[in-house]
Amino acid sequence: MKSNTFISAFVLLFFSLATPSYAENPDHVKKIKQTKQCPGCDLSGADLSKLNLRQANLQGADLSGANLVGTDLKKANLSNAILTGADLGGANLIGANLSNARLNSANLMWSQLMDTNFRGASLVNVEISEANFTGSDVTDTNFNGVRCGKYPGTYTAPDGSISKAWCTRS
Repeated sequence: MKSNTFISAFVLLFFSLATPSYAENPDHVKKIKQTKQCPGCDLSGADLSKLNLRQANLQGADLSGANLVGTDLKKANLSNAILTGADLGGANLIGANLSNARLNSANLMWSQLMDTNFRGASLVNVEISEANFTGSDVTDTNFNGVRCGKYPGTYTAPDGSISKAWCTRS
């Protein structure tokens, strides 16, 4: 009997440590959908895909692991937000404020990032294949370990040129 309890406890511990846990606050999800105002909210792991969140205030919000695929975040305030592991594939972030945001291990493939403020942001191990950074402020932005996929393996740089300069691996 003790060995079964020990094995069950070990299996439970193993799986709880092996998979990240994201648990958004349902009240916060409702609030952002209704008002577009949710600074400091816990939206970790939330499915916010394909929503219109233009000019939303998500300053300092926790969006780690959130699904933001195809979401319209044009001119949104995401300064100091935590977007670690978030999927922003195909999202519209034109003119958004992502200053000092953490986007480590996020997906930005095919995202529209023109005229976006990334000043002081962390984009460590981010996938940026086909993302468009034209006109963006990337001053003091950390691009260590950025991935650009295999084909075509490029992105549009702030000066409008097609580039692979930030890409360290595919």
